[in-house]
Amino acid sequence: MLVNNLNKLSLNISTFIVEWLRGRSDFKSRSFYGETFSLALLQRTSLLNKDLHAKLVKSYTSIDKVDSQFHWEFNNYALLDYYKNSNDETIKEFFEPLKFKNTQVTNWTLLRSATRLMAKKDESHAINEAKNKINKFQLTSGLILDQKTDKSFQYHCFSMAMIGEIYQHTQDKYFKVSFLKGVDFIRNFILSNGDTLYIGRGQNQSFGYGALIYILAFAYKLTNDKTLLGDIEKVSNFLQKYQIEDGSFPLVMNRVEVSIPRVVDMKKEEFIGWYPYNNYFDYLPFMGLFISKANEILEILDTSNIEYRKRECYNNKDFSKIIKPNYEAIISKSGGYWTNDMPMPYIVSKGSNITPCYGGEQFQKSLYSLEGLPLPYCNKLKKSIRWKSISFLKGVRLWIISPLGIMKREFIFRNDCIDISTKVFSIFTFRHIYLFLNNNKNILDNMERFTFDGYEYSASGKLKKYIDKNKISNIRLKIES
Repeated sequence: MLVNNLNKLSLNISTFIVEWLRGRSDFKSRSFYGETFSLALLQRTSLLNKDLHAKLVKSYTSIDKVDSQFHWEFNNYALLDYYKNSNDETIKEFFEPLKFKNTQVTNWTLLRSATRLMAKKDESHAINEAKNKINKFQLTSGLILDQKTDKSFQYHCFSMAMIGEIYQHTQDKYFKVSFLKGVDFIRNFILSNGDTLYIGRGQNQSFGYGALIYILAFAYKLTNDKTLLGDIEKVSNFLQKYQIEDGSFPLVMNRVEVSIPRVVDMKKEEFIGWYPYNNYFDYLPFMGLFISKANEILEILDTSNIEYRKRECYNNKDFSKIIKPNYEAIISKSGGYWTNDMPMPYIVSKGSNITPCYGGEQFQKSLYSLEGLPLPYCNKLKKSIRWKSISFLKGVRLWIISPLGIMKREFIFRNDCIDISTKVFSIFTFRHIYLFLNNNKNILDNMERFTFDGYEYSASGKLKKYIDKNKISNIRLKIES
């Protein structure tokens, strides 16, 4: 059943791509690597024919490879995957000799190493580059940072996929240990409904969910831990809730419908959760390819007798996960990318998230602002308490120490509610910001005490903003039993 579901997911994505290209010469939409990932995906799902092959190759050929932003690493990887499964000698001219953009973030670096190993080129350099990156950026918790201040669950999953493949090529136990440590980390954040990628850049994007399913499948191959099958089932069921009738998926799993764009406009509400570099026809075939690769792993293994991991609380210096009979809640400390912050609990209850994730694009004019984070904000200075701050998460207390002052936030997690008390110690005046999903009217107790102050945005959608101007702010979030 599980294998059938994954096969159906990847086949449906493939079928959508085939139908989209019918009558079109290309995607008619900006892409960085969609052509090559579609080529690899359609080959794996046996839907590639001469006409589609010609269209995809011609479209790929037309992309300006002299452009400094050309995604060599991603395209090489997909072309090598296609070549491995097709033995199509005509494609070799596109990846020989190997060229790279040499972007230094973790996921690109590990992708570059995996690609070299796939091509059997500069293998010692590939192994050393990967080990240096892992040594520098994988934390003791297992989380691998994409950059020094970038705690992205999405890019963690993709980096783990590449580390898993590096191990597959090298059989070096160093990579196996790193991979399983990273998988163990992300499993702590797979909630009961399969929701997982709610922290860091790329929140709830299709790209990350494809990589997540793949690393869970590969970890099962290495460990035979049946509870990994339960996690795969949860995540695939979560995705199926967002699948569109034509077999496709949105780029962001947030039920905000968007037409397939040529270029992303970050100022439009329909692109909530997107980034300027997101392309629909990059992420969809990427997702499909990694789900297909997961299916390939599982179809030759015993996937009967699925087991489910016991729900357990989890804490480290960056994150805290709380389990109650009626809900699960996640908090994370502030700092770095806005999307790292979960200073109010991300709550899943009855199969749905009832509070949002936060943050978004912060490096260009867009829908997002610092007032889209539920933290004290100084209107006079136009700054959040997180400005140049350090943050500590100590059990059920979140501390932020900033040049502007100190914030102490205490949480009490009860079975039917969460009590939250926030105090700011500062010479400046702050107002407390609270953000709630647009369709959730009843979670904040005594709403009349707060002032409605318009809307903000996150990957969860359009958010209602409420303000409390008291120096000490006490609120109660209600959880229906």
